[in-house]
Amino acid sequence: MSRAQHNDDDVNSSLFEARNEYYIGNFMGSINFVLPEQGTAGAELLSYMYLSYLAIDSGRIIASDIKENNTTPLLALRLVHEAFEQPTRTEELLEKLTDKVAGEEDETNIWHIATAIVYCYDGQFENALKILHGSTNLESMALSVQCLLRLQRVDLAKQLVAKMQEISDDATLTQLAQAWVAVAQGTEQMQDAFHIYQEFCEKFKPTPALLNGQAVVHLGLERYEEAEAVLRESLTKKHNDYDTLINMMVLSHLTGKSTETITRYWEQLRQFYPKSDFVTDLDKKSAEFDRLCLEYEPKSEQLLAV
Repeated sequence: MSRAQHNDDDVNSSLFEARNEYYIGNFMGSINFVLPEQGTAGAELLSYMYLSYLAIDSGRIIASDIKENNTTPLLALRLVHEAFEQPTRTEELLEKLTDKVAGEEDETNIWHIATAIVYCYDGQFENALKILHGSTNLESMALSVQCLLRLQRVDLAKQLVAKMQEISDDATLTQLAQAWVAVAQGTEQMQDAFHIYQEFCEKFKPTPALLNGQAVVHLGLERYEEAEAVLRESLTKKHNDYDTLINMMVLSHLTGKSTETITRYWEQLRQFYPKSDFVTDLDKKSAEFDRLCLEYEPKSEQLLAV
């Protein structure tokens, strides 16, 4: 995550491998590159292992390994874990994070990334962008692209990707950011995104993240059989993957699958991700729908009058 751009000497290093595996969503792969060097690794290399643990819901390992008195930038990732586990403390934890960002030189960029992650988790995408603004670090820029897309600012996201291309057109993050923007732009550009995801699946290995990228393109282009094939492959990689279950629900709706099929995916989401944005938002909408049904339901006296 260092602010200096990574050079060619990194190509065969554990840092390069751990970083790249994390980017494409092969989180156990990233962890396995770091574990043999855990005793001697620096904060930057270790950060990818702990970010990967966060991604696979194993944050308890972070709490065990990174103590509250840790003096390295890895403390930032403990604070991210605490924010995930204790949402009521988000404001307090963000104060600690922003104080560190404002008060110390962040050579590894870990504090900036961690602070932006917590802002995003809390839905504060504008504040995340403020933390990341002006950085020429590809990770910060890629996270900014994601924030802009969440804010429906595809135009600004496209401009930022162009800057990433000027820095390193072939970098994994630059290519992924291109794919995200291509998907957001719609059908004419979606095939470009598909080629990027396909190339990465062939170059590295298929991961749920890459396969879901392909699936979204297939769904957008109404290639439903192809979408189902890659989503089922994704489920073999991780049977309860969050994005895969959501996309299977969408596909089931679009292809007229039975209510039982759709409900099965929905129940899995509620079981494994009860606090996720998708589940909580859909629950709120369902409750509101039920409320409106009751409000406008004909009263018994009205039925008798008719």
